[in-house]
Amino acid sequence: MAEPTKTIEERMSALEDATGTILDMLEGLTKKVTEVDKATVKKTKGLFGGKRTKTAIKDTKTGTIYPSKARMGKELAGKDDFKDLDPGNNFVYYQIIGKAPDRFVDASDEEAEKVWEAEKARIAKEVEEANKRLQAEQKVKDEAEAKAAKEAAEAEAKAKK
Repeated sequence: MAEPTKTIEERMSALEDATGTILDMLEGLTKKVTEVDKATVKKTKGLFGGKRTKTAIKDTKTGTIYPSKARMGKELAGKDDFKDLDPGNNFVYYQIIGKAPDRFVDASDEEAEKVWEAEKARIAKEVEEANKRLQAEQKVKDEAEAKAAKEAAEAEAKAKK
């Protein structure tokens, strides 16, 4: 209970001190919670289990190793045993697995790495070829523009004479 001898100013001062102490405590707790959240976020894998990873798939019937489930689905759908499946369906892999569950297994890490490296090399080659085509097209365009500008300049010169 408050002592009756304290003045209003003394009581206000005590309240301000208490409020300041409470605010300091809240600030400290907020910092701790933030630190814990940061530590927890670093350890979590993210929504739905974390970063998406591709899984190389091995066809035990043919021995072919596909770099990903989606690639396997796109390459097999509409062919041989899977003629009735749509290769445009991004999730056709699951239909293929449903039809032949024992035929496909996850490739070993060594096999997967080899396939992924080959896939990277194939993509790099495609990019290089596309860049060469673009450069050739740009060269032809530049030459055509230069020729048109030259002809326009000659026509203008003739028109002035």
